[in-house]
Amino acid sequence: MPPRSSTPKCTATSNRKEGAQTMEKKFHYASTEGRLGMSKEALATHWEHAIPVYRNAPHVWNVGGQDNVASFLLDTGEGLILIDTGLCPETLYLLIDRIWRSGHDPKDIKKIFLTHWHGDHSCCARVLHEMTGAEIWLSKEDEAEHQKHAEDTFPAYVTPYTVTNFYDMEHPLTMGRFTITFRLCPGHTPGVTSFFFEDTDEKTGKTYRCALHGGLGVGQMSKEGVIKTGTDPELPHRFIKDCYELAKMPVDIALASHLNQNNILPNIPKDPDDYTVFVADYAWADVLINRAEAVKKFYPEIYGTSGQ
Repeated sequence: MPPRSSTPKCTATSNRKEGAQTMEKKFHYASTEGRLGMSKEALATHWEHAIPVYRNAPHVWNVGGQDNVASFLLDTGEGLILIDTGLCPETLYLLIDRIWRSGHDPKDIKKIFLTHWHGDHSCCARVLHEMTGAEIWLSKEDEAEHQKHAEDTFPAYVTPYTVTNFYDMEHPLTMGRFTITFRLCPGHTPGVTSFFFEDTDEKTGKTYRCALHGGLGVGQMSKEGVIKTGTDPELPHRFIKDCYELAKMPVDIALASHLNQNNILPNIPKDPDDYTVFVADYAWADVLINRAEAVKKFYPEIYGTSGQ
């Protein structure tokens, strides 16, 4: 078992001070309360959870269209990349609408990147592939999980799709203006993939380091979750180690696969093109450390009762 960590706990208030005032952090891990769920009752009025499209980085938009799961559209200059395909089939029309409203044609999607195999990220992969002919990418580890659970109907049935490409964790992928590095980050699933790239605003000349962790939900990493899902019992500890390691990386814009994971909803700008509101060099590390500490609390016999 891994040794107990002494990493200091992260709070929603920065230790950095500007004069006599402490800087308040608006981006942090937030509650999931109130977001759109996948029950029949919730989906019956899913439009009540619709949100507008907004720009998250110079050439990145969240086109998910609802307040739970993000779908990121990357304009490479040589076609579009879509990361994750929306919460459920009922909200696909919102995703298509938001792509158009971002100024793009859905048929220009060339690659669909899935952060992991869970249905709330992959449910519309087949439909979007049929519509666009786009490649569907997933990690080899999660393709095994995808096949294992292909016939599951809970929490929702996912229309069968075929993975056409696997991520190469050793070699970045270049498409147009983006060079994207992939990293395997197991925990939430065995094959969670995270994405790292730089994005330059041609108007200002500024370049931003962007990162998206593919799976920060921790319930599956509890002792009960490990047993229920048949997860390798070492994965929670690998997740903790990886979070602390990744938290050291300099990141200017932390993308959130679920909007609560960076407290996005109250911070969506009135001007949907103003991505600069999301520039926060503390957010990436803060959220990762928060998630590592949450998993450590499942194992007090290893990490202590404080989770530190």
